[in-house]
Amino acid sequence: MRSFLFILVICLPGFLGVPVEYSHVESTAGKGLINCALCNSIISDIFLGFQNGQTDEEISAGIGQRCETLNLYNFKVCNGTAAIAMPTIRYIYSLGVIEGNICGMLLQTENCGFSDPGVLEWSVAPSSVPKPPVTEPALPPTGSPTLKVLHLSDIHWDPEYLEGSNAVCGDPLCCRASSGEVVNATDAAGYWGDRRDCDLPWRTVEKAVAHMAQQHPDTAYIIWTGDLTPHDTWSTDKDENLMIIDRLMTLIQQYFPTVPVYPTLGNHESHPVNTFAPPEITDVEFNTAWLYDEADRQWARWLPADVSSSVRYGGYYTALAQPGLRIVSMNMNYCYIFNYWTYYKSQDPASILTWLNQVLEDAELAGEKVHILSHIPPGNLDCWTIFSREFAKIINRFESTVAAQFYGHTHNDEYKIFYDLEELNRPINIAFVAPSLTTSSDNPGYRIYTVDGQRPGSTWAVLDHSSWIMNLTVANAQDPSIDPVWFELYQAKRDYALTDLSPRSMDAFYQQLVTDDALFQMYFEHYYKKSEERLEKGCDIDCRTKLLCFIVTTDPLDQSRCQNISQLLNQHPEF
Repeated sequence: MRSFLFILVICLPGFLGVPVEYSHVESTAGKGLINCALCNSIISDIFLGFQNGQTDEEISAGIGQRCETLNLYNFKVCNGTAAIAMPTIRYIYSLGVIEGNICGMLLQTENCGFSDPGVLEWSVAPSSVPKPPVTEPALPPTGSPTLKVLHLSDIHWDPEYLEGSNAVCGDPLCCRASSGEVVNATDAAGYWGDRRDCDLPWRTVEKAVAHMAQQHPDTAYIIWTGDLTPHDTWSTDKDENLMIIDRLMTLIQQYFPTVPVYPTLGNHESHPVNTFAPPEITDVEFNTAWLYDEADRQWARWLPADVSSSVRYGGYYTALAQPGLRIVSMNMNYCYIFNYWTYYKSQDPASILTWLNQVLEDAELAGEKVHILSHIPPGNLDCWTIFSREFAKIINRFESTVAAQFYGHTHNDEYKIFYDLEELNRPINIAFVAPSLTTSSDNPGYRIYTVDGQRPGSTWAVLDHSSWIMNLTVANAQDPSIDPVWFELYQAKRDYALTDLSPRSMDAFYQQLVTDDALFQMYFEHYYKKSEERLEKGCDIDCRTKLLCFIVTTDPLDQSRCQNISQLLNQHPEF
């Protein structure tokens, strides 16, 4: 709640880059009214400041003082965050952003309302090619070829990480020389990282990648779903972001010199954080061309030259990974409700969904299967509802073409089910969400997938996956000369007793999670990568509802399945 109120003070929840956990069940009317009123009041104050001739510095200082008075964060963090953001907010305001729509979008589950709902409503033209009959793909014959795929996400390397510094500084990011005095010895940051609001030191990043290369030399290709930079959102700049991107891309290429990498952009790669302007914004001070140009230059290590135009246009691309298997890398930052530009243009920014629709249509006609990857999972509570809805329609239409989806962003080890829009209980697609490498949430982790390989009639489906972690407590307790030990946390099929990872099986697994306490406790342990602090807190009914609701939500405003979960869990007080 503390993070949530602070973010309201600076207008946009999530701007600090710290995951904000909203309730997945319907808010009470009183709470919703308070949040909406507070949000509208702050937005009005900022815009009134623009109208009255206040400078960005004056407005930012006012936000900083208000934030500190409420004891949310200190003036440095609040003022710095607002100061970085304010020029962009002012520029968007000058373009005619509709003030009354901002809080309705920002707090999309609070029913804040809109000044002009018609302006926000839109849809993507459906494919003109009729949907082919749906047949559930058969499991590959025993002995069929498979691919090993490495999924890396949310590295969040902090170049300023300092072991022994204060890990409980109260800022959104600690473990730096600037984090203040260490009062108690237990507050000191560990050598390999720290789970208390700290990102990764370089040594841990490098040892992790070295371990991956040694443990998985047979990796066919790497999925890299973004968020490379640290959580110091009040003090970022373009040059540091570019340096971090280059260092990490070079590191991966160094340890996997012959392995293709398929990257996507996280919300932290931009500056200010989260800001991804639509292509029609040509002002060099505010557009995102600097980042897209750099992504195109860096990704050229692995991607074909013909992706350059779409990367530079909107930060997305498609490429053939294997004959019959196409990769589609989306820029879901366009659906992010904490992206200021969403309030300027929410309607299919950069025509990305129109483009996706066409790519999938072409793939279907060519007999290709598709893996979609991006940073922010569609249907997440911080992904704009209409965008999520239209994306789900596209997945529904091309369910026989999209073999799987892959995301990061949440830092957790989880998955999401897409259901048919007519047969509402028929599962049609799975989105796999990989754990983060950074320690700002839990232990460092990454995913390995086993994928149906090259053969006639390959489904290119995910057949199994395993998660690997490093126990940070154990690593920090050892002599620094001893490398951290990585180990396999679990295998999905083996530990969850699954016959396969098809939508039907993953839906049956979800149904078990709702009622089987022992199974849920195992899922909970994996969800938080066996972090001791998380496991000690346990998971009450609200926690269970949140975790389970994520699995079955593909539109933030459709909470029907979440309400059913809540009702079922409340019938089991023993949980």
